[in-house]
Amino acid sequence: MKAYLMEAQQPVIDGTSSALRTQSGTCEIDVALTAAAVSGVRDLVRACLRLWGLAELDWRVTLTASEFLTNAFQHARKEDESSVPVKVVLTRTPDGVFLCVSDPHPRLPVPVPAGGNDEGGRGLMLIKKLSNKYGCSSTARGKDVWATILRSA
Repeated sequence: MKAYLMEAQQPVIDGTSSALRTQSGTCEIDVALTAAAVSGVRDLVRACLRLWGLAELDWRVTLTASEFLTNAFQHARKEDESSVPVKVVLTRTPDGVFLCVSDPHPRLPVPVPAGGNDEGGRGLMLIKKLSNKYGCSSTARGKDVWATILRSA
């Protein structure tokens, strides 16, 4: 039997909810991700970091989560749909956290060159700078993108 510290339906924004489950050292968020819900999911990630006493990692982890979530919304969502099912797993490690975002699209992210006036194309470069290690993996249900962010980076 799993003992959950918290299991609740959390409102992310009006009209969107997420399933949030936390155990000692792990936070899982399942959400029908919309563009507007990214900030709400980011707030839930921030709350987990503070609960674990890792507030000093806040900006790096939440910015990484925002990049992963925005990419999932832009690239994994079907054109005729307003949301995409996404799972966010934040796991506490001895020196920081491991962040994984899963989405249903099988195509792995590829860095693209960004020009000076381009609005996109810098996400993977940013994640490389913010994290100690990052990557992506194909899964039976799509893909996982992940990053490890340590205190001493």
